[in-house]
Amino acid sequence: MGSEYRSDSMKFSAAWLWVAGVIVMSFAASGEAGAGQERAGWYVGGGIGVNWTSQIDQEGWNRDTYCYPDSGCEPEGRPSPDIPGYRWMYNLDLDAGAAFEISVGRMFNNWRVEFSAAQRNNAIQQQFKSIAYLDGRPTPSPADNSPRHTVTSNSMARIDDLTTRTLSVNAYYDFTDVFERITPYVGVGLGVAFVEISGLHFSTRYEDTANPARDLSEFNSSQNADLSDTVLAGNIYAGTDYSLTDQTLLGVKLTYSIMDDIEHTGSYTMHAMHQRDPAFSNQTTFSGPRQFSVMFTAKYLFGD
Repeated sequence: MGSEYRSDSMKFSAAWLWVAGVIVMSFAASGEAGAGQERAGWYVGGGIGVNWTSQIDQEGWNRDTYCYPDSGCEPEGRPSPDIPGYRWMYNLDLDAGAAFEISVGRMFNNWRVEFSAAQRNNAIQQQFKSIAYLDGRPTPSPADNSPRHTVTSNSMARIDDLTTRTLSVNAYYDFTDVFERITPYVGVGLGVAFVEISGLHFSTRYEDTANPARDLSEFNSSQNADLSDTVLAGNIYAGTDYSLTDQTLLGVKLTYSIMDDIEHTGSYTMHAMHQRDPAFSNQTTFSGPRQFSVMFTAKYLFGD
C-alpha cells in the first residue's frame, strides 16, 4: 500500500508541476501581451551539460518465510509461520553526471512549442538502511550464548548507474523585448521517461565461524539484474538565448524534472525459497528521481 500511495502522489506531483508552470507562463504572457516583433518558423536545437539527481529511496520486499541460522527466530533453518516475508531499504546517493538534449520546435511570436529528447546519466552509491519483517517487526538477533551467535551472513550489495531517457512536449514563452540580443525564457514540459537502473547486485553467504566445515550453502542467495521502467515525467525550464546571428542562437538552459516511482519485479539466481518455489521473486520500488540540469544550448532557426 505504501508503494501505491507514493506512486500516486508522484503522478500528482508531476502533473501539478506542469500546471504550476503553465500558470507562471500565463502571467508572464499577460504582462508581455502586444510586445515584441512577430516571429514564426521552425528551429532545431541541442544541448550538453551536467545534471544532479536527488537521493533516491530504494525499498524492496519478498515473501520469504525462512528463519535463517544467524537469526533469533524459530525454527532455525526452516520456514516459519510467524514470518510473512522480509522488507529492506537502501539510500541511493547519485554522483553528478552528463546531460544531453536534442529538440525540434516552432515559434509563434513570443511562444514556442517543442518536442525534445534528452538523456541523463548518474553513477549510484548504495547505502544500506534497514531490514525488517514484512509486517514491520524487527528481525530478532540470537542470544549471546546461543550456538547461532557464531553464524555470520556476509552480504554484498551495489548498483552501478541510473540512465534516464525522456521524450517531452514543451511550451516556452520568450521575453523578446528585455534586451537587444538576449532573450530570457521560461517553459514547461510533460512526457515520459524511460528509466534504466543497471548493475544491481545482491548476494549473501552464510558461514559458521566456530565450525567452518558446516555447510550452510542452502541459505545463500544472489540476484543480478538490470532494471527498467517507463514513467510519467514533468519539467520546468528557465534559460536565456543570445542571438549570434539572425538564425543562430547560443544559450544556457536550466531544467528541473520530477518523475514517478520506478517499480520492478525481480528473480533470484540462488535462494533458499527455490526449494519451495523455483519462480520465487521480489518487488523493488525506487522513489521517483528529481533531477536538475544545466546545459549549454544552440538553436538554428529556419524561418517560415
